Amino acid sequence: MTIVKVNDTELYYEEHGSGDPFLVMHGGLGMDHAYFRPAIDPLGDILKLIFYDHRGGGRSGRPPINTITYEQLADDADALREILGYNKIGVIGHSAGGFVALNYAIRHPKNISYLILMDASPAFDYMEEMMENVMRKNPTPEIIETLNAPVDPTIEGFREQFKILNPLYFYDYNSEMEKMVNEVLNKMILNPETTALNEILLPKYNVSSLLTKIEVPTLILVGKDDFICPPSQAQRMHDAIPNSELFIFEKCGHYPFYEVPDEFFSVVRDWFKRVHLN
Repeated sequence: MTIVKVNDTELYYEEHGSGDPFLVMHGGLGMDHAYFRPAIDPLGDILKLIFYDHRGGGRSGRPPINTITYEQLADDADALREILGYNKIGVIGHSAGGFVALNYAIRHPKNISYLILMDASPAFDYMEEMMENVMRKNPTPEIIETLNAPVDPTIEGFREQFKILNPLYFYDYNSEMEKMVNEVLNKMILNPETTALNEILLPKYNVSSLLTKIEVPTLILVGKDDFICPPSQAQRMHDAIPNSELFIFEKCGHYPFYEVPDEFFSVVRDWFKRVHLN
C-alpha cells in the first residue's frame, strides 16, 4: 500500500500476485479500486496486478476538479508505470476504467504490452440503446427517478443512489448478490464531486476513430445483459482493434467477475496463455 506523486497529485496503489505486470483501472469516476478486491485477486496466479485509485477518487489526491479528464488519467497511469520501473505494462480497464485504458493504449502505444477491456465502450453516443436496455429490465419508478437525477453531493446520498441503481447492473440481482455488493459499496471511498464530471466528460468521450491504432493483443469482455456498456459496443471495439478477441458472457451484466467468476477467470487465463506464448 503506497502513495506516489505524479503530475501534481498523488496516486494510491496496491500490488498483488506475480507475473507480467498489469495496471488495473477501476470504473466510475469518483469511485476507487475496492470493488476489484478480492474479486479478481485470483488472477494474481499469472499476473502481477497493480490496483490503484484514479486522481479524485479513493485514497488518491484531490487535485483541481478541472484536471480530471480521461486523457489525464491515462497520463497519470503512465507516470505510475514509469515510477514502478516497467518499460511496458499490461492494462486492465473496467467500465469507465476501460475509457482510460483505451486512452492509455492510444496515447502511450510504446509502453503497453496487453489490453483487457471489461464492459467498456469506445464512445458514449448510444443513449437511446442504453435507455431501451434499461426499460427491458422493468425498472421501478425509483430506479428511473434516480437514473435521471443529478449526482447527490453528499457521500451518503451518493452511496444510496448507487444502491438503488445496482439492480440495473446485474443479470440476477438476488439477495445474496445484493448483500455482497452493498458490503463492497460501504467500504469504498467515494467522491461525488468527481462523479458529477461524467455529465461533462461522457458526451465528449469518443475514441472510436482511433481504435485501429491499437496494435497490442486485446481481450474484450462483456456481459450479454450489460445495459450501460452493451455487447454492441464490445463488438464495435472488436471490429476496429486489429489484434482483438471478443467474449460475451451469457446471463451476466456489468460485472462478470462477480456474476460468472469461474468462466471469467477461465477466459482471461486461456487468452493470456495463448497470446503470451506468441
